[in-house]
Amino acid sequence: MIWWGDYMKKWLIVSSILLVLIFIIAGGVYIMKEKENQKAEDELERLVSVEKPRIEKYFKYNFTGVNKVTVTGAEIHPTGIPHIKGYVNDDKDLYFNAAIHKDHFEGDLSIPYGLEEMQKSDLSVSEIQEREQGSKE
Repeated sequence: MIWWGDYMKKWLIVSSILLVLIFIIAGGVYIMKEKENQKAEDELERLVSVEKPRIEKYFKYNFTGVNKVTVTGAEIHPTGIPHIKGYVNDDKDLYFNAAIHKDHFEGDLSIPYGLEEMQKSDLSVSEIQEREQGSKE
């Protein structure tokens, strides 16, 4: 009986230590995932603040009747390409989904037919900036 009691004490101590280690590891993994998610959200917020003026410029030069661009969110697709979503002129039916290839938005948009009808040209943002630089000189 005494031997069984000593064995149970050792088993209880070892299993308690293992259980505490499991909780510590699980907590560490959870904290790391949360930090990773927060970092990704911060990066998307930065991306939106940098790319929104480029998207507005694209709409200003390439579409007629677009007065206001509203960004509703951003996400990174499974392919790793960031996308910024929004709509124009306070009309949620005139939505857009702008893909950010390489470093900046250049003009890769998914738009509905209603917005497609408003399109007058298809200049990339770089081409628009070149034209602006040329007209200033």
